[in-house]
Amino acid sequence: GTIRDLEARLAALQAANPAGPPSAGREQAAGLRSRIPELLEKGDGAGLLALMKDLAALGPEGYEGAMEIAEIFRKAFGNGEEALGIQKVAFNKAFGGPMVPLMQWALDHPGNASPWFRARSVHMMYWVSDVDAGPIFIAALGREKDPAVAAAMAGYLQRLAKPEMAGTLAGAARTHAGDARTLTGVLGALVELKSPQSEAALRSLASSSNPKLRDAAALALIEHSPPAAGVMVTTTVPKLQAERVGIEKGDIIVSYDGKDVASMDQLRKLVTSRPQDTLVTVMVNRGGTVIPVQVKGGRIGIDGRYVRP
Repeated sequence: GTIRDLEARLAALQAANPAGPPSAGREQAAGLRSRIPELLEKGDGAGLLALMKDLAALGPEGYEGAMEIAEIFRKAFGNGEEALGIQKVAFNKAFGGPMVPLMQWALDHPGNASPWFRARSVHMMYWVSDVDAGPIFIAALGREKDPAVAAAMAGYLQRLAKPEMAGTLAGAARTHAGDARTLTGVLGALVELKSPQSEAALRSLASSSNPKLRDAAALALIEHSPPAAGVMVTTTVPKLQAERVGIEKGDIIVSYDGKDVASMDQLRKLVTSRPQDTLVTVMVNRGGTVIPVQVKGGRIGIDGRYVRP
């Protein structure tokens, strides 16, 4: 049971620290954790939330117990919005205050916290706490091994990164080059910086010997410093028009049938408004050179996003 597990863990802690008896903090944490089974049996979610915060407030000696309670709620919620008499919104709000140092500790010590708790810490540090999460995420990203946790941090860094982080972001891109979601987030953070440092970082990554990293960084570099405004091609669909007429990833579609392209949505509307047997001229900017391309009305076979210098 939970109490026997707790006693075993305490015994292990004491064996690992034979210099003396358990500290007052450990004894206090053990006393608080011993209340978990009773509160759980009563279905007292409010009591468990309060206990979670009390344990977190003890510092590292209480963190394991606080995380245990968080995991109890995770299982109880499942895919629902209420558990143990607590709404999920209230559970989320409980991650402020004393839980903030615990969440940072979890990201700093990935071996001591579950991937779920670490991922949750990323989201809650961004949404619930008032700390500057950017430096915390950038420091943790280099050592994070779980793809979901790393991708979450990379995603938020697109909003939180600062120019001085460009070099560390480049290092994170190399570390996570094999994980498409995290790499996309990290490169996106460099793009959002729009600074000389981020441009230099992307140029360095675009000369990588890793082909996936090199290609992704080269595309990000175009998005960071595009030669013209328009829709930058991020994907071409095999065997459709774009591939047949030579439109490539990184090309910027600046006009379609004489009309300047101001968004991906507008380009889709222009494409579908032309009959499929009509020849249309598409002006493409490739590395600063404008190339006219002839396509037929209807689907071109690309995806992309709007960029501008």
